[in-house]
Amino acid sequence: MGFLYEEKASSSRFVDIVWRTVDVSDGTYLASADACFDLIFTRMPVGSRVLFSGPSSRPTVVPYRAGNRHVGVRFTQGTFFTHVEPRSMCDRTVPLTMPDDDHFVLGDRTWTMPDYETVDALLAALEDDGLLAHDDVIDAALQGSEPPVSPRTVERHFTRVTGRSLRQVRQITRAREAAARLRTGEAIADVAYALGYADQSHLTRDVKQLTGYTPAQSQHRDEPV
Repeated sequence: MGFLYEEKASSSRFVDIVWRTVDVSDGTYLASADACFDLIFTRMPVGSRVLFSGPSSRPTVVPYRAGNRHVGVRFTQGTFFTHVEPRSMCDRTVPLTMPDDDHFVLGDRTWTMPDYETVDALLAALEDDGLLAHDDVIDAALQGSEPPVSPRTVERHFTRVTGRSLRQVRQITRAREAAARLRTGEAIADVAYALGYADQSHLTRDVKQLTGYTPAQSQHRDEPV
């Protein structure tokens, strides 16, 4: 692995995980589909960059360069940004405007670049400003509950926020969990059974399509999913 990786939980109810990396060599990382929004803050040997990423439905090649330092926020599925039409960001990553190396523009306001220790303060400020929201219908459906709306309405919620159907988001979530389990050394057959795949071929097809790696490759992968 060409970078050092660390992650932690966040105090924000909108966030799945906060992570940071330090690139120790040049290379590329294949990011799995995640069906959620992400923010990535990068400080380079010269300059800074902030990327705003929408829900992804396919693996994405991410280059890394020695000397770069990143702080990332992966938001929960169902969380979205209110200043954009959520589905317009599906499978898109855009660089945000930066007046200088320490500030970026999001939602017509200028914000200070956070580090790993201060990112929760930024997230709280984004929430206070009304830029973050969560769709409870999506959350209920993904948790296996019965949302108090029709199935057609559930699908409209998923399409609006993620650009994908409930079935597709569940497929992405399951493939990510399968890859994470395989990475810890679990047997392919055991993972397929535990996660309800019809057979190993079904597991292989989904994991390869949505993470970019076969189950066997996932077992030897030294990068986070």
